[in-house]
Amino acid sequence: MSEELLFQTGEIRPGDHLVALYRDEIEIERYVTTYIHSALSKNERCIYITGDEDTSAVLQQIKALSARSEPSGDLVIYDRNDTYSKEGKFNPDKLIDMIAAFAQTAVDDGYSGLAVTGEISWVLDYEDGEELIIEYEWKLNERIFGVHPVSALCRYNITRFSDDMVRNIIQLHPLLLWQNRIHENPYYIPPEGFKTNTVAKHQVDGWLHNIDGFTDSKTRFRLIEQKSQEDMRQLHRNMTNGIVTAFLKLMETHDEYTKGHCSNVASLAVSLARRLGASEEFTMKLSYAALVHDIGKTLIPKEVLNKPGRLTEEEYAQIKMHPVYGYNALSQLDQLAEIALAVRHHHERFDGKGYPDGHAGDRIPLMSRILAICDSYDAMTNDRPYRVAPGHAYALREITACASTQFDPSLVEHFVKLFPSRR
Repeated sequence: MSEELLFQTGEIRPGDHLVALYRDEIEIERYVTTYIHSALSKNERCIYITGDEDTSAVLQQIKALSARSEPSGDLVIYDRNDTYSKEGKFNPDKLIDMIAAFAQTAVDDGYSGLAVTGEISWVLDYEDGEELIIEYEWKLNERIFGVHPVSALCRYNITRFSDDMVRNIIQLHPLLLWQNRIHENPYYIPPEGFKTNTVAKHQVDGWLHNIDGFTDSKTRFRLIEQKSQEDMRQLHRNMTNGIVTAFLKLMETHDEYTKGHCSNVASLAVSLARRLGASEEFTMKLSYAALVHDIGKTLIPKEVLNKPGRLTEEEYAQIKMHPVYGYNALSQLDQLAEIALAVRHHHERFDGKGYPDGHAGDRIPLMSRILAICDSYDAMTNDRPYRVAPGHAYALREITACASTQFDPSLVEHFVKLFPSRR
């Protein structure tokens, strides 16, 4: 998932009317997912009218994104027959009235506004479909945006439309979502042009006005994209400015095995994240979290860490504190907050029987769930002073057997596929 697009959709406000132009299902899944996630994160009610995309895949991706935070909004899913054709035909006025009513209900229910995303390409199935689309879109601009606390993402599969119709679609939307970026649209024409059938006149006036404005200032979506890129560069500078190196040196001084183990876990975690299609920013943070996930062990006596025999209850209690010690150290730096949480929870179990907080399932941060698998694998494939490693085959069998109890089963499935020739 594009972090830049996530930042941009976070900037969407009530009154924004976007069009997502796409050619394939995977592309529109990304757009729908980020739009809905953004709306839910801002305590909005989101109406999701299903379309070409795989709805189950969209919902899974929203769930994964929501693991980063606790969204307070409300998601309501409709089929096109529930909205576009309740009486067997498409009526722009009735749908617009429905959206206005949905917006009022959302506010009455305590939400900050309404977000709506619908697949509009289906309107072509109705008689005079293209004319109905144009009527619906200009009436949305006139009667909804600026009147009700609503944003909308209209979805169009451009392979289904003529070039002339795609041009009309573009001219009807102030904002374009195209190739993973939101663009403020210099070719937008206000509703009056379509309402009075004077598009050509309004084209000239509108385009000159828009182009002049675009020349004088950067758009808010471009600015938020630049800010997100700069934030990421700043995080990278902060992280690489000796912080992680210093922690690694501290671990090496205390216990040589721990440093090598953390490097191995980082390599595995990065491979798994890339297999999952994680963003560059997420993968980078995960790598740093893996490198320092055992930093808390520097406060555990060496004789306890490397004890060849069975640990006493008191010694085991000491060992179980290392995620908390690591979290306490890392959380002192604001830019390491997400990494600190990943470290704190890397010994939680999927069934809730882990430590230190007994979190279960999706309550465990995704980074921590990844670290748990990679940490266990490396521990089982490397010798320690007090035992010989069980080995790769044993480690994969054990991890697979512990799916759904100790480990996230969906992550286990991807992890074992990192070793196709060694299973």
